[in-house]
Amino acid sequence: MKTFYMWRRLAFCVALGVVFGSVGTEAQTRGRAEGKSASVLRIHQLTGYGPRSLMRSPDSSGNSRNRNVREWVEMAVQFDTDPEWVDEVTFTYYVLLKHRATGDYTLLKGVVTYVDVARGRAHQGVAYIRPNALARLGDVVGVAVEAQVKGEVVSSFSEGKLGPNAKLPQEWWLNPKLAPKEGYIVEKSKTPFALINFDDYEAAK
Repeated sequence: MKTFYMWRRLAFCVALGVVFGSVGTEAQTRGRAEGKSASVLRIHQLTGYGPRSLMRSPDSSGNSRNRNVREWVEMAVQFDTDPEWVDEVTFTYYVLLKHRATGDYTLLKGVVTYVDVARGRAHQGVAYIRPNALARLGDVVGVAVEAQVKGEVVSSFSEGKLGPNAKLPQEWWLNPKLAPKEGYIVEKSKTPFALINFDDYEAAK
């Protein structure tokens, strides 16, 4: 029995190596850009991994008898900005899913742009993963976000892990072996949460 689990663990590690290469680096990345770029914007928090990120669709009718409650993954990012005004900030969200049955990995990608961002702390942005993505593609094992100002990546942040003893590689979302799928990550206004806590978030383009 012990030999069986040893071989099973070895096979798991080999599978990870095929997709990601080395898996010994830290999963969390803060402020990829340094110097002047980092002073423009800094991401300091990202949610989207684990049970706390699952959000049930709100019931707007209040009288649905056969309501099929669906769960979305909410990816919320908090960031600081130093310039008096930033015309546009583009956040590119990445999500790594692992299929429950096949063990296949899928990378999702989505973009949200915010406009007229004033100098301040703890700005909030958010994006959501459509419920059917989880049912079809598997569970979230990693999330990441990159912030771009004038086409330059000024900050990034990620969290997640492949297993109890297997961390995600540095900047795993840039791995050329993972071809991102688009259309599964959507902006807040295109979800049932569009008007909830509306003023807490920056204005999307």
